Amino acid sequence: MSSIRRITYASRLSANSGLITPEGLRGILDASMRNNARVGVTGMLLCHQGSFLQILEGPSSAVEFIYKRVKTDSRHHGLKTLADQMVAAPSFPKWAMCGKNITAADDEILAIIASRASFNPFEMNGSDALRLLKTVHAIHVRTAGLQEPSQVVQV
Repeated sequence: MSSIRRITYASRLSANSGLITPEGLRGILDASMRNNARVGVTGMLLCHQGSFLQILEGPSSAVEFIYKRVKTDSRHHGLKTLADQMVAAPSFPKWAMCGKNITAADDEILAIIASRASFNPFEMNGSDALRLLKTVHAIHVRTAGLQEPSQVVQV
């Protein structure tokens, strides 16, 4: 029986939130990592041109708690749930939240994203979003040797 809940969502940066700088995004991710780790939630966040694509995974009640907070966070606008499902195992089990500031690895990631007509996470389904985030994760792990949940993906 599946015991891990996975919620995949897309959102846009709210106009009133101001421009998210790498430092601002780092602060958001640091807080998310602490909060998520406390309740056993893992995941991955991709931020690109003011759009967010994120997967949250963990115990159902904990994922629901975190997702409710995201829904009421004024920095998010137009939030869309792409998938909400129970799965056998998390895809990002060692990452309370993960990613990386722009590095050489991001050139490879940007090439993948650029191969699409446009990056629009709102047009993705849960499977496509998971595949993209796993690819981004794998590129960073391979390129930079990242294994700790201490980075932020902003491409």
